[in-house]
Amino acid sequence: MGKVESFQISGCRCWFFTGDHSPPHFHAASSGEWELRVFFLLEPVTYEVKYETRKIPRSILKALLNAAKSHREDLFREWERNQSDD
Repeated sequence: MGKVESFQISGCRCWFFTGDHSPPHFHAASSGEWELRVFFLLEPVTYEVKYETRKIPRSILKALLNAAKSHREDLFREWERNQSDD
């Protein structure tokens, strides 16, 4: 599992799973409260909620989507690097 290095968002952690499925995406979560997948190459950037025991703060969601859009190229390089890690 690799950490997203392109950016950090206060209040959540972001990561890639090694060898994860397409389309390229990263996971973001707040421990025990929510987790989602952010599909950063899609236009517009979209997300899928994996679980939510507490509503995802709108400010964090907006920051995640904006950061994903702004850092697409770096995220894709990180995604590719994590797909080949053992």
